[in-house]
Amino acid sequence: MERLDECLKVHADMLDAQNIGSIYELQGLSELHYYLKVEHVFTPAEVEALLSFQDPLDVARWCWEENNHEHSFPICDLLKEIDAEQKFEHFTSEPSAQDKYTLLMKRLGQNYFAYRESLMSKDKESLIEKAAEITAMQEAYSYLTTKFEFRDEMLDDVLALENPLKYFADRWLLPVSDVFDVDMDIRENIAGIRDSQEYLCQRGPAVSVLARLQNAAQEVRECPAAEKAVRDFGAR
Repeated sequence: MERLDECLKVHADMLDAQNIGSIYELQGLSELHYYLKVEHVFTPAEVEALLSFQDPLDVARWCWEENNHEHSFPICDLLKEIDAEQKFEHFTSEPSAQDKYTLLMKRLGQNYFAYRESLMSKDKESLIEKAAEITAMQEAYSYLTTKFEFRDEMLDDVLALENPLKYFADRWLLPVSDVFDVDMDIRENIAGIRDSQEYLCQRGPAVSVLARLQNAAQEVRECPAAEKAVRDFGAR
């Protein structure tokens, strides 16, 4: 059942590490994968049935979620209950568009994490110099894997590249300041400095110091009058 291993690896490569739901889903798949590999006793019919699908692990997950049998996991019966023949894509030797898309997501993930690994050996100064490149890599990876819709006819061309992420990151959008005239915005921001929260908060301590100085000066002016009153009282 090496196909189960490959399916789990693909799901792991496609994991959105920022999404708690995705993490839990992968955990559930990992537990099911362990059960199928170590504990479940497959019948020949179950093996043949599961391997007829493109992603047997995902199909098994659906069966697992629908299983109402307390002490057994009758995969063939459950496949019928969930209408798997109609619901899931069947395995073919020729990669389907979905296979190609899955492979592309896996490759983009490999490219991204290999790039991150290469940064680990860099010193702080080098990382600062690479800030724009790092940002482009992060933005390209996030957009390509979560927002951009690859059409079927695009997949072969993109998969022809060993490092499609670098290809797109090297051509990523220019900074806003290179595309639009931001001078007007900058001038408006300068005009608003004196009313900004940042400036007012910054002035807070200075005003307090000035107030303390004024209070101290007032006390100095009042002290001679108090001392004179004491001396006059003593003279009497």
